[in-house]
Amino acid sequence: MKITKRQLRRIIKEEKARLSEAWGSSSGVGQSPADRATGLYFDVKMMQQLGSLMDGMFHNAMDAARADGIDDQEAYEMVLAGFRQLVEDEVSEMRY
Repeated sequence: MKITKRQLRRIIKEEKARLSEAWGSSSGVGQSPADRATGLYFDVKMMQQLGSLMDGMFHNAMDAARADGIDDQEAYEMVLAGFRQLVEDEVSEMRY
């Protein structure tokens, strides 16, 4: 099925309106910058892939910490601190 440019524009306009409604106003009033960026600029599939990778890394790190005899609470805190450091290191190297 072919669609015309006019139909495509209408579909995009409707989808944009639907997303704006779902995420609040199109101006983003009442949203944090992070929520706005996630809703407007981040690729959903890439976010899902990143989430899966992070989940795997988290569980591997927790299992390794437990194998070293570290209790769950301390392991959790260590793993989260490690994630924060990884993100901070990567972000600090990014340039636009």
